[in-house]
Amino acid sequence: MALTVRKGKINRHEKITQVLLSGKPVSPQEIADVFKGTNQEAVLYRLSTNIYNIRKDGGIVKVIKQGRKVTGYQLVNNDQFDANGRFKGNQQLQTKASPVKPVVVQQPTVTV
Repeated sequence: MALTVRKGKINRHEKITQVLLSGKPVSPQEIADVFKGTNQEAVLYRLSTNIYNIRKDGGIVKVIKQGRKVTGYQLVNNDQFDANGRFKGNQQLQTKASPVKPVVVQQPTVTV
């Protein structure tokens, strides 16, 4: 099955993915500073939910904690996302399957 490229509006979690694309740990405050005062400030609402949506898309997000407090997020597989924050997958693993030869099985006839 080929991956389809989705076009159009960028979702909230994709905006956060754009901030995490460096692959380095990013604190929640740094994410807030990027969107502070813009019309995109709504991405800060329920940050953990947006991180969950990144994971649903195929992202591996490492949560860095100090005790119970979250001090940062790190996108581990940042090479599998494009510049818009959309998951494109691992391009090396996407190969076509070889055709399978059909097998015909004959069952013995039973006489009663």
